[in-house]
Amino acid sequence: MRRPGKRWHVPLWALLIVATALGWIPPGGASLAGPEPESGQAPSPALVWPLPPAQPRIRFVRTLRGSEDYRKPRSRLRRLLIGPQRKRGVSLRKPYGVTVDKQGRIYVTDTGNGRIVVFDEAAQKVRHLKIDPRVRLITPIGIAVDDRQRVYVSDAKLDQVFRIAPGGAVEWAIGPVEGLRNPTGIALDAGRSRLYVADSHLHRIFVYDAETGRHLETWGHRGNSDGAFNFPTNLTLDALGNLWVVDTGNFRVQQFSPAGRHLQTVGGLGDAPGSFTRPKGIAIDPEGHVYVVDAAFNNFQVFNGQGRLLLAVGTLGRSAGSFWLPAGMHIDAKGRIYVVDQVNRRVQVFEYLPQRGADRPRQAAMVEIQPTSSGSEREGEEPDSNRDSS
Repeated sequence: MRRPGKRWHVPLWALLIVATALGWIPPGGASLAGPEPESGQAPSPALVWPLPPAQPRIRFVRTLRGSEDYRKPRSRLRRLLIGPQRKRGVSLRKPYGVTVDKQGRIYVTDTGNGRIVVFDEAAQKVRHLKIDPRVRLITPIGIAVDDRQRVYVSDAKLDQVFRIAPGGAVEWAIGPVEGLRNPTGIALDAGRSRLYVADSHLHRIFVYDAETGRHLETWGHRGNSDGAFNFPTNLTLDALGNLWVVDTGNFRVQQFSPAGRHLQTVGGLGDAPGSFTRPKGIAIDPEGHVYVVDAAFNNFQVFNGQGRLLLAVGTLGRSAGSFWLPAGMHIDAKGRIYVVDQVNRRVQVFEYLPQRGADRPRQAAMVEIQPTSSGSEREGEEPDSNRDSS
């Protein structure tokens, strides 16, 4: 008989024997993480666009959601003995903008949490960006980062743009005094020390000195002629310093020289490939192809530098390569494509597969696009059941 008050001490080897006998652990010392694939089993096919037999141009890489992306799953035995793994850490709630620094860290503006989420691939961690507690972000939208890891972020509710030092100190803030009313997308030209800001409420592009925050010039006015805007949202720069503006309310993209001269217009209202209904994010890959997200089509379309359509990627859904109200996007120097999938609370990562030779339209590879409605409300407002939001 066991003496009163004396505890049982079960050695670990005994638990392992019991677990093996009950089938919790395969005999022979197999991994506790689960069975290995059978020998010779074919790996899952790569998710690429366009479909075979056409040469692939875009490949799906991974999805980013939060801290769980870097958390190792518990084995069956640990789940039995310790319990299910609790979901702790940082996760995306309502992301909008995305960018990447030189070290490969991924910055995502999260309008649902009023914060900036940083995915540190090297450290395998996710964290919120540290910011001076005197500044509380509400609806962060556009984001950029320079070589000194200084972060530039716009807030559509605060009507301000901030520059944040690596330690979290706010180095400067520009807002209504400098002319802003509803800043959304931003683009940083570090070589020219210029920061471009799209103001969706004033239908203009503001240009500031990136070092001091001093206002330099303003482009455009409300309208639909070349150089005019109707609710401009996202911005990007090409290798020559030309600015590409997503003119959402006019269902088009406009390209400008660094001096503000209109160069070309891409797209227009429609439900066919090459047209737009609700364009949002924009980015340019290392070979000069222009990528434009459409939140109504739930895809992104790829154009050459002259505005000729090459490919469309995505459709409505929750699986890899599908989107539900996509928003901002970014392409890094390695050709990695980051697309914010807003309602699915994630960032999907793709990869551009470079090819030799001239670009050719691949009409057979285009995703079928269904007609859908459009809208041009103020960025940052809460959506109704038929609208997305920033």
